[in-house]
Amino acid sequence: MRPEGRKPVRALLTGLALAALGATPASACLPSDWVRHDGPVFRDKLFFGLYEAASDPHVFATDDGRLAMIYSGDDEDHSSIKLAFGTDWDSWEEWGVLLGPSQQPGAIAEKETAFYHRASATDHRIYFIGYEDGATYRSDIYLARAEALTGPWTILPEPVLRRGETDGHDVYLITSPSVVEWEGGLVMAYLGWNGLQNVTAVWSFAATSSPDGVAWEGVRQADVPIGMEGQITARPDGGFVAVATREAAEGREGIFAACADTPLGPWTEMPEALLTLAGDAWEVDEIIAPSTTYDPETGDPYLFYTSAEHSKGWRVMLARPAE
Repeated sequence: MRPEGRKPVRALLTGLALAALGATPASACLPSDWVRHDGPVFRDKLFFGLYEAASDPHVFATDDGRLAMIYSGDDEDHSSIKLAFGTDWDSWEEWGVLLGPSQQPGAIAEKETAFYHRASATDHRIYFIGYEDGATYRSDIYLARAEALTGPWTILPEPVLRRGETDGHDVYLITSPSVVEWEGGLVMAYLGWNGLQNVTAVWSFAATSSPDGVAWEGVRQADVPIGMEGQITARPDGGFVAVATREAAEGREGIFAACADTPLGPWTEMPEALLTLAGDAWEVDEIIAPSTTYDPETGDPYLFYTSAEHSKGWRVMLARPAE
């Protein structure tokens, strides 16, 4: 999500996240020390380079061993879901639009925080939030499907999960879906806000589905630490890691991680932030939308996230474990 001035929400999430996590330390599922790549690894420039729009990175390896990234970018002046391919973890080139007005005219106007799920070689899925008006941000979760990663993609006309009354909470908007496989089915975690500008509550929710991933049931509040704008990732060892941003020491924004054996927890937080806002030439106003991925050959983890300079845009950043 792109609303600015979210520090009160981040402070609120700090308390919520700590309440959700286990108090007993667990074995760390990620290294504690990380080193940033020197500058952005991907930039999608607009208006002759005066503004940039590349955020919400979700990175994965394809069946043929290529590195792929879906991200939120621009298509015909609308927030859309785009694709880039990498020749290395820190070298990316834009491929084009997957979900946007140039590809699916008439679909929901704005699209963000996409999560890719490969069900089979011919069943590719993207879960994302969609909304019509950026001034109100009344978002729901949608599903798009394709027989190949590069499309063509079809967006289901109705949301698969809607905002509104959810497990006793009045949810104004929803965001940040993650979908993972578990016990023969699928689990989705996502966030709900009770407002846009004057937010006083943020909740994490979970739902389950059969492998078809279309009909979701059992929607309930769940202690999944993905706020603000984080993701769940399956680990090579069979467990799960969740990363998210919230307020760290001295009021700076930080990226935090938590570990669990199942996607619904219990979750145990790693004690320190993996990164905190650098306040340098790139990490100016905030760091958001972190996600982890793993090298399919070595199992090494990589941390992707978005840095924001509100006057100039959003860029994709990378950090690696310190050697």
